[in-house]
Amino acid sequence: MTHSAPTEWDDLIDTWDEIRQGYYLGDAPEAVLDCASNLEASVRAASPDTALWTLGLVLTGPYVIYARPDAAAEARVLQAMGAVEQALGGASCAHDEHPCDDMPLDDELDGLRGVLDMLAHPERDGAADEPCPDDESDNWFEHRMTREKWACPRNLAGFARAFVGA
Repeated sequence: MTHSAPTEWDDLIDTWDEIRQGYYLGDAPEAVLDCASNLEASVRAASPDTALWTLGLVLTGPYVIYARPDAAAEARVLQAMGAVEQALGGASCAHDEHPCDDMPLDDELDGLRGVLDMLAHPERDGAADEPCPDDESDNWFEHRMTREKWACPRNLAGFARAFVGA
């Protein structure tokens, strides 16, 4: 399933963030499984949407891994993330570093919502081509807000590897 309309992505990102926050009123295991299925299809198709699906699962990670509400959903998510790591882990790139290299997982996922918004809305072009200098902000995400680095196959594989190892 490809979501090309920004409003469709906005709805999904809202759902994923609500799942992470613990106040999603829908069927959370179903929403997570849908994301995992779409991620696997996106990886097979080498779709640019792979970044959004991968980071969507990262955003729901605390729910999936730590709350353990559904063993089948957890296994499916781990399988999808394993597929990302396997398909993209050997990719080469020119980046010296990636956000996955030192991403503060768990407590700091609030900023990931902004990354997903940035990736879902390339028409806004709100992200600079270069990260902000470290002394301008103490927000970890603001220093790494480039589409190119977040969507880099090696970055996605790194997040998938960290997720599976969680």
